[in-house]
Amino acid sequence: MSGTKSNTESYKPHITPTCERLAGKSALVTGGARGIGKAIALRFAQEGAGVCIVDKDLPEAEHTAHEVEKLGVRAVALKADVSDRAVVERVVQQAAESMGSIDVLVNNAGMIVFGSLMDCRVEDWNAMIAVDLSGAFHFTQFVGRSMIENGRGGRMIHIGSTASVLPTAQQSAYCVAKAGLLMMSRCAALELIGHNITSNLLCPQGAVTDINRELLRNSAIMGALEANIPAKRLATVEEIASAAAFLASDEAAYITGTELLHDGGAVISGLWWR
Repeated sequence: MSGTKSNTESYKPHITPTCERLAGKSALVTGGARGIGKAIALRFAQEGAGVCIVDKDLPEAEHTAHEVEKLGVRAVALKADVSDRAVVERVVQQAAESMGSIDVLVNNAGMIVFGSLMDCRVEDWNAMIAVDLSGAFHFTQFVGRSMIENGRGGRMIHIGSTASVLPTAQQSAYCVAKAGLLMMSRCAALELIGHNITSNLLCPQGAVTDINRELLRNSAIMGALEANIPAKRLATVEEIASAAAFLASDEAAYITGTELLHDGGAVISGLWWR
């Protein structure tokens, strides 16, 4: 990238975690080894929650768990391919036994395959659905059953995207998977509210993470992306984690079955006359 920093790089959020807001709770974060998932795990720990980090990369998950433990709470790292239902069932049982309970589920694990609907290969389509949608379904079902059995209530936070509500060029399979996640979250909300379990979709527009860092080093690509966002920048992972912490807290006990757009105005910008 050129010597001039982008708006996204230049922005430094001033965020103060709410001490002890999540004290006494245990969270399971899928895809928690790096990126948005890691930021959520660390934010939850800063607010007092123990965290189980589930990821296909166990060494990196263990590294994140060590960072969580430095914050004075319990951490567990478990390896899982979220698309493998039998593995998910075993991991949820291990997490519940290790942590005592699972009070918060964050379905964050995901992948993206670029391409149009007409050109999408069936193997890419199947992989997207298996990880981004079916993986979240497996965790929602097994953790939901565990929450019901414990009788402690709970919070489910599914990491969607602005692609959950708007089609995006060259991301057809991703859009379909994330839109499916929206409806699954609503169904879970309707079925589980009687057990004091809420379910909400958090929809980031995007942030710089390992998955896109090299791409966004290109100033032309970053500039074009920022230009299409009314806020003129991407979010930071810390900002996304702050929204997740709110949804995980008792402050959000009356919020369920909804979508929190975390997008700098990107979704509504199409309604602006310009």
